[in-house]
Amino acid sequence: MSTGQTQRLTEQHLALGGATGIFGEDAQEHQHSVARVSVSIFEELKKEYPRYQFRLRHEISKKEINKKLNLIDKRLGKTLFVQASKIKPDGGIIEVQDKQGKWRVILVSEAKFQGRDVENIKAGRLVGKKKNQDLMVAGNAIERVYKNINEIRNFMLDEYHFPYVVFLPKKRRKALHFRAGM
Repeated sequence: MSTGQTQRLTEQHLALGGATGIFGEDAQEHQHSVARVSVSIFEELKKEYPRYQFRLRHEISKKEINKKLNLIDKRLGKTLFVQASKIKPDGGIIEVQDKQGKWRVILVSEAKFQGRDVENIKAGRLVGKKKNQDLMVAGNAIERVYKNINEIRNFMLDEYHFPYVVFLPKKRRKALHFRAGM
Protein backbone atom coordinates (compact mmCIF):
# COMPACT_ATOMS: atom_id res chain seq x y z
CA MET A 1 0.00 0.00 0.00
CA SER A 2 1.45 3.35 -0.97
CA THR A 3 1.87 6.26 1.43
CA GLY A 4 -0.93 8.11 -0.37
CA GLN A 5 -3.31 5.16 0.04
CA THR A 6 -2.35 4.82 3.70
CA GLN A 7 -3.05 8.52 4.28
CA ARG A 8 -6.43 8.31 2.49
CA LEU A 9 -7.41 5.23 4.49
CA THR A 10 -6.40 6.96 7.74
CA GLU A 11 -8.47 10.02 6.82
CA GLN A 12 -11.42 7.78 5.91
CA HIS A 13 -11.13 5.96 9.26
CA LEU A 14 -11.12 9.26 11.16
CA ALA A 15 -14.01 10.73 9.15
CA LEU A 16 -16.17 7.66 9.73
CA GLY A 17 -15.33 7.28 13.42
CA GLY A 18 -12.78 4.48 13.21
CA ALA A 19 -13.03 0.89 12.01
CA THR A 20 -16.70 0.55 12.90
CA GLY A 21 -17.48 3.36 10.46
CA ILE A 22 -15.80 1.53 7.60
CA PHE A 23 -16.75 -1.96 8.73
CA GLY A 24 -20.42 -1.34 9.48
CA GLU A 25 -22.93 -3.67 11.09
CA ASP A 26 -23.46 -5.70 7.91
CA ALA A 27 -19.73 -6.24 7.43
CA GLN A 28 -19.23 -7.19 11.07
CA GLU A 29 -22.16 -9.62 11.03
CA HIS A 30 -20.85 -11.19 7.82
CA GLN A 31 -17.41 -11.64 9.39
CA HIS A 32 -18.89 -13.16 12.57
CA SER A 33 -21.08 -15.55 10.59
CA VAL A 34 -18.09 -16.85 8.62
CA ALA A 35 -16.18 -17.35 11.89
CA ARG A 36 -19.16 -19.25 13.39
CA VAL A 37 -19.42 -21.51 10.33
CA SER A 38 -15.71 -22.25 10.53
CA VAL A 39 -16.03 -23.28 14.18
CA SER A 40 -19.02 -25.48 13.26
CA ILE A 41 -17.01 -27.17 10.51
CA PHE A 42 -14.12 -27.71 12.93
CA GLU A 43 -16.43 -29.29 15.52
CA GLU A 44 -18.12 -31.48 12.90
CA LEU A 45 -14.76 -32.72 11.60
CA LYS A 46 -13.67 -33.70 15.14
CA LYS A 47 -16.95 -35.55 15.67
CA GLU A 48 -17.03 -37.23 12.24
CA TYR A 49 -13.34 -38.26 12.24
CA PRO A 50 -12.39 -38.94 15.88
CA ARG A 51 -9.19 -40.83 15.02
CA TYR A 52 -7.65 -37.66 13.54
CA GLN A 53 -6.32 -34.61 15.35
CA PHE A 54 -7.65 -31.26 14.14
CA ARG A 55 -6.80 -27.73 15.15
CA LEU A 56 -8.31 -24.34 14.42
CA ARG A 57 -5.87 -21.46 14.37
CA HIS A 58 -6.92 -17.85 14.15
CA GLU A 59 -3.64 -16.60 12.75
CA ILE A 60 -0.37 -17.66 11.22
CA SER A 61 2.81 -15.66 11.61
CA LYS A 62 4.83 -14.43 8.67
CA LYS A 63 7.82 -15.87 10.50
CA GLU A 64 6.25 -19.35 10.25
CA ILE A 65 5.46 -18.81 6.56
CA ASN A 66 9.05 -17.75 5.87
CA LYS A 67 10.42 -20.72 7.81
CA LYS A 68 8.33 -23.12 5.72
CA LEU A 69 9.41 -21.42 2.49
CA ASN A 70 13.03 -21.76 3.55
CA LEU A 71 12.56 -25.49 4.20
CA ILE A 72 11.21 -25.90 0.66
CA ASP A 73 14.04 -23.91 -0.91
CA LYS A 74 16.93 -22.24 0.95
CA ARG A 75 16.64 -19.20 -1.36
CA LEU A 76 13.08 -18.48 -0.16
CA GLY A 77 11.77 -17.02 3.09
CA LYS A 78 14.85 -14.94 3.86
CA THR A 79 13.40 -11.48 4.46
CA LEU A 80 10.91 -10.51 7.15
CA PHE A 81 10.40 -6.77 7.45
CA VAL A 82 8.00 -6.74 10.42
CA GLN A 83 8.88 -9.50 12.87
CA ALA A 84 5.43 -9.65 14.49
CA SER A 85 3.34 -9.60 11.28
CA LYS A 86 0.57 -12.19 10.94
CA ILE A 87 -2.12 -13.39 8.58
CA LYS A 88 -5.52 -13.54 10.31
CA PRO A 89 -8.26 -14.99 8.08
CA ASP A 90 -11.71 -14.22 9.49
CA GLY A 91 -12.77 -17.87 9.69
CA GLY A 92 -9.35 -19.07 10.76
CA ILE A 93 -7.24 -21.96 9.51
CA ILE A 94 -8.38 -25.55 10.04
CA GLU A 95 -5.63 -28.17 9.97
CA VAL A 96 -5.41 -31.93 10.34
CA GLN A 97 -2.37 -33.83 11.59
CA ASP A 98 -1.05 -36.44 9.14
CA LYS A 99 0.59 -39.81 9.96
CA GLN A 100 4.03 -38.17 10.18
CA GLY A 101 2.78 -35.61 12.71
CA LYS A 102 2.78 -32.74 10.21
CA TRP A 103 -0.11 -30.27 10.35
CA ARG A 104 -1.81 -29.90 6.95
CA VAL A 105 -4.16 -27.05 6.08
CA ILE A 106 -7.60 -28.25 5.01
CA LEU A 107 -9.59 -24.99 5.13
CA VAL A 108 -8.86 -21.28 5.23
CA SER A 109 -11.97 -19.10 5.23
CA GLU A 110 -12.30 -15.37 4.96
CA ALA A 111 -15.19 -12.91 4.88
CA LYS A 112 -14.95 -9.85 2.71
CA PHE A 113 -17.44 -7.03 2.62
CA GLN A 114 -16.76 -3.99 0.48
CA GLY A 115 -17.14 -1.34 3.18
CA ARG A 116 -19.88 1.16 2.34
CA ASP A 117 -19.67 0.66 -1.41
CA VAL A 118 -23.00 -1.19 -1.53
CA GLU A 119 -24.89 1.67 0.13
CA ASN A 120 -23.08 4.29 -1.96
CA ILE A 121 -23.82 2.50 -5.25
CA LYS A 122 -27.50 2.07 -4.38
CA ALA A 123 -27.76 5.75 -3.42
CA GLY A 124 -25.90 6.82 -6.55
CA ARG A 125 -23.17 8.53 -4.49
CA LEU A 126 -19.70 8.90 -5.95
CA VAL A 127 -16.76 8.57 -3.57
CA GLY A 128 -13.05 9.26 -3.44
CA LYS A 129 -11.01 12.38 -3.07
CA LYS A 130 -12.68 14.07 -6.07
CA LYS A 131 -16.05 12.33 -5.60
CA ASN A 132 -15.70 10.80 -9.07
CA GLN A 133 -15.49 7.04 -8.50
CA ASP A 134 -17.98 4.26 -7.74
CA LEU A 135 -15.74 2.32 -5.33
CA MET A 136 -13.24 3.40 -2.68
CA VAL A 137 -9.68 2.60 -3.70
CA ALA A 138 -8.00 2.82 -0.30
CA GLY A 139 -8.65 -0.26 1.80
CA ASN A 140 -10.49 -2.13 -0.94
CA ALA A 141 -11.54 -5.42 0.69
CA ILE A 142 -11.19 -7.49 -2.45
CA GLU A 143 -7.69 -6.14 -3.09
CA ARG A 144 -6.68 -6.77 0.53
CA VAL A 145 -7.71 -10.43 0.39
CA TYR A 146 -5.20 -10.95 -2.44
CA LYS A 147 -2.33 -10.39 0.03
CA ASN A 148 -3.62 -13.06 2.40
CA ILE A 149 -4.21 -15.52 -0.43
CA ASN A 150 -0.62 -15.09 -1.56
CA GLU A 151 0.73 -15.57 1.95
CA ILE A 152 -1.24 -18.78 2.50
CA ARG A 153 -0.24 -19.93 -0.99
CA ASN A 154 3.41 -19.44 0.03
CA PHE A 155 2.77 -21.43 3.20
CA MET A 156 1.23 -24.25 1.14
CA LEU A 157 3.73 -24.17 -1.72
CA ASP A 158 4.53 -27.87 -1.25
CA GLU A 159 0.86 -28.94 -1.28
CA TYR A 160 -1.26 -30.10 -4.21
CA HIS A 161 -4.43 -28.46 -2.95
CA PHE A 162 -5.42 -24.92 -1.98
CA PRO A 163 -8.48 -24.83 0.32
CA TYR A 164 -8.93 -21.05 0.55
CA VAL A 165 -12.52 -19.84 0.51
CA VAL A 166 -13.58 -16.19 0.39
CA PHE A 167 -17.20 -15.44 1.27
CA LEU A 168 -18.85 -12.35 -0.18
CA PRO A 169 -22.25 -11.41 1.26
CA LYS A 170 -25.32 -11.72 -0.91
CA LYS A 171 -25.79 -7.94 -0.81
CA ARG A 172 -22.32 -7.45 -2.28
CA ARG A 173 -23.04 -9.79 -5.18
CA LYS A 174 -26.22 -7.79 -5.91
CA ALA A 175 -24.27 -4.54 -5.85
CA LEU A 176 -21.75 -5.94 -8.31
CA HIS A 177 -24.56 -6.94 -10.65
CA PHE A 178 -26.26 -3.58 -10.16
CA ARG A 179 -23.04 -1.69 -10.97
CA ALA A 180 -22.31 -3.82 -14.02
CA GLY A 181 -25.86 -3.33 -15.27
CA MET A 182 -26.76 -7.01 -15.09
